[in-house]
This record gives sequence, C-alpha cells and structure tokens, in this order.
Amino acid sequence: MRVFKFRRTGLFAVVISLLLLQACDAQRDHESAEDESGSDIIKKEVILSPGTQDMLNFFPTPFEVTTILEESKAPYLFNLTNSPSNLTRYFTQRTKALNLGVYSADLAYSSTFNRISETEKFIYCTARLAEDLGIAGVYDKNLVNKVSLIKDSRDSLVSMVKKFFGETNDFLRRNNRNQVAVLVASGAFTEGLYIASSLCLLSPDNRMIAQTIVKQQMLLDKLLVILGEYGMDSTVKPVADELSKLRPVFSDFGLSPGNPISAKKAAKMVQVTGQVRSFMIN
Repeated sequence: MRVFKFRRTGLFAVVISLLLLQACDAQRDHESAEDESGSDIIKKEVILSPGTQDMLNFFPTPFEVTTILEESKAPYLFNLTNSPSNLTRYFTQRTKALNLGVYSADLAYSSTFNRISETEKFIYCTARLAEDLGIAGVYDKNLVNKVSLIKDSRDSLVSMVKKFFGETNDFLRRNNRNQVAVLVASGAFTEGLYIASSLCLLSPDNRMIAQTIVKQQMLLDKLLVILGEYGMDSTVKPVADELSKLRPVFSDFGLSPGNPISAKKAAKMVQVTGQVRSFMIN
C-alpha cells in the first residue's frame, strides 16, 4: 500500500470546500429536471461527416487519464467521484447519457487503482443508466460478481472494464446512436479532467498529471467539432456551450509539458472544471 504525504497540509481542505460549494451552487431539484425533460429527448440522429464520425468512433476511453494518475503516484480519493447516490437524480435522456460517461470515468479511476468496492458501485451505476438508454445488452449481469473474483489482479480488473467500454462503444456505433455516444464521451472527458485537475492540487509532484492535462486539449477540440455538427439541437447545444467553458484550462494557466502546476493555478482549474461538471451531475 502506498502512503502519500502532501506538502501543503491545507490543500486538501481547499479541495473539499470547493467540492461542497460546487454541489450547493449547482444542485437542481426534481422539479427542474421534469421541466427540461420535454426538450431533453434524444430524437433524430444527424449524419456526421466521415471525418467527424471517425473522431467519435476512436475517441479514447478515460483510462488514458487514470493510468497516468496511477503512474504518477496520485492518491485515490472517492470523494472526487460522482457519488453513486446521485444516480436517482437522472431522469432525462441527456442527463443519463452524460452521467453514463461520468460514471464510466469514475469506473476507470477505481479499477485502475484496484478499488474493488468502488468499482462494483460504479459498474452498478453504469449498468442502470445503460439499461435506461436501451444499451443494456452489452452489460454482463454477472459483472459485479466477476469483480470480486478477480480482486487480487489489478490488470485483470482493468482488462475487464476496458472490454465492456469497447463493447458499449461498438454497440452505439453499430446502432447509429451517435448522439448518445458523444454525450457519454463528453461526460467521461469532463469527469476525467476534473479528477486530474483536483489531483494536481493534491499531489506533491504534479508534473505527469499536468502533462496529461495538456494532452486533453486536442480531445476537447474534437468533442466540440462533433457536438457542433448537431447545430442548435436542444439536447446537444447546452452541452457544447458548457464544454466551451473548459477552454481556459488550456489557455489561461500557462500549462506546458514537463512543468508543474502551482497550487494557485491548480485551485482555479478545479473551479473551472468543477463548474462544467456540476452542470452534468446535478
């Protein structure tokens, strides 16, 4: 077991405070979810251009980020993830698709760090949302039991989770569910960036994490291109508008490969990514 020592004893409290403030500021009640449900139904697919379709088909899984987090000796912090208790908040197709992505990133994070109990919780959340979205067929009903059986092998756990990520993407592609696919990708991207930004603030040496964040700019650009092909679609346009708010992460903080991020800049990044994430999870 690794033991982590943080150089700034007050930083953990800063992050927790930010998390609590974001949750309070952005919380939506059940009534507002019902109000938006009328315009939040995934209806007609658009035909994506071949180049854009390829971007979506080969969009990376959250493991690109979580693997670097583990290699950089960052800690696993369950309170950085979307609480499984939030599952009952998601009534609309858009919030279900976005949070299938969010919980997928949390699942990648927990399985990469070989956290068995948390992995089981996030598998349950992703399976429930997938069922609601009509893609439950790719989920093995015995998946949670399999997690317990391979708990002593981190590599086997990661391999299993990667397999059902791949099967989910294949199902969406084969069945022309591009709108669901890009919303899932948007949720996973945002959650991964939020967790990475938070761990930049908490890790004693955040250079590897910072370098990974720099690489995410290209993925954000791709997501915005894909979302842009849906034009003024009432389900997709608000998501594109929110993701656009992540641009300052890559333009305003002087990020560069190989260099650490200061605590002040990291705290601001947590605030920016947290606001977009709150749009998705609350």
